Amino acid sequence: MRFISYLLLGGVIAQLFSCLSAYLFIGDTQAAGMVAHIVIQHLSYYILGCTFIVLSLANVLIKRGRHDLKTIRIPALMLILATSASSFLLIPRMDYLRETALLDGMPVALSPFANYFEILNGLTFILVVTQIVCCGLMAWRLSKPRSA
Repeated sequence: MRFISYLLLGGVIAQLFSCLSAYLFIGDTQAAGMVAHIVIQHLSYYILGCTFIVLSLANVLIKRGRHDLKTIRIPALMLILATSASSFLLIPRMDYLRETALLDGMPVALSPFANYFEILNGLTFILVVTQIVCCGLMAWRLSKPRSA
């Protein structure tokens, strides 16, 4: 479980750096946002799978008497919720707003939905930061030496 949580933390940090590099190296912010959202959506399956494995193993071990693993349940559930909300609720809605603006012949920053898009983009950023915090918390709590 410790190894999987370290891989999970590394994947979430790689997600952050890949999104930041898209914004730094692509001059068009709309194209950079599209690339960053694609990266977030594709890595969400990896994050959800690893979190599900860690949470399932923790639940099995808790039933067998390892009650110290209860401390990773809440961060794992928060990670699942944050990943699901950003990848399956917010990003598809932002893609729809972006496509609607492009069909009208303008970028999303100039469309009537620009304020709504900025709110959704801010929420997505907050959820990505929440993912990093939850992964770090899980890895930190699993890295503590345990008595058998």
